[in-house]
Amino acid sequence: MADGKMEHMGPVRVAVIAASPQVRASLQAIVEAEPALAFLGSAADAETLAGYLTGSVPDVVVADNEPEASDALKTLFEPGHVPPALVLLLDDPDSDWFLDELPADATAILSRDVVPAEIVAAIEAAAAGLCVLSPDILARLLAGRKPLRQTASGGPFEALSLRETEVLAMLADGLGNKEIARQLDISDNTVKSHLSSIFGKLGATNRTEAVMLGMRHGYIMV
Repeated sequence: MADGKMEHMGPVRVAVIAASPQVRASLQAIVEAEPALAFLGSAADAETLAGYLTGSVPDVVVADNEPEASDALKTLFEPGHVPPALVLLLDDPDSDWFLDELPADATAILSRDVVPAEIVAAIEAAAAGLCVLSPDILARLLAGRKPLRQTASGGPFEALSLRETEVLAMLADGLGNKEIARQLDISDNTVKSHLSSIFGKLGATNRTEAVMLGMRHGYIMV
């Protein structure tokens, strides 16, 4: 291939890093259910995983809530081997800390609440040398390049992400936090986090004001 990666003649070899045994078991089941993937093993951290694999290098490592796994993998699977592609599953990848802590060489970054098919697709894309970002993450990365809009008081505010725009539209439809969480398949706390971010960006003090400002700035169509 043009980017120097070899085409796979067999299943993509996948390993898992996750602190929770339940998460490791769930990710293992996802990998083993897909004929195009081969499960090599799992561990609570990168160092334990390397010892468990005894020199066998996976094509892709899926790391649950472990942003620092990227640096660890570089050192543990050397010398003589290119580090495996890294698929990161993060709790809240569209929060402010995410942009500061984002590993530069992570191949795929997804929210932990994605469906198994999306994880499989990200693994296969990462093995092929492609980068994968969820729409929410891509929107947040691009938001930093957009000119700031104006709040009601005349000051600038940061553009809303795609997910925040979805939440705002649901507010306009009169949905409560629990219904928003159910429809978006996220937790109540994540909804609250999105609302806090929306209020802060728009300069709103309550839900009604947020909806009105959202209409004014073109986030909600009427």
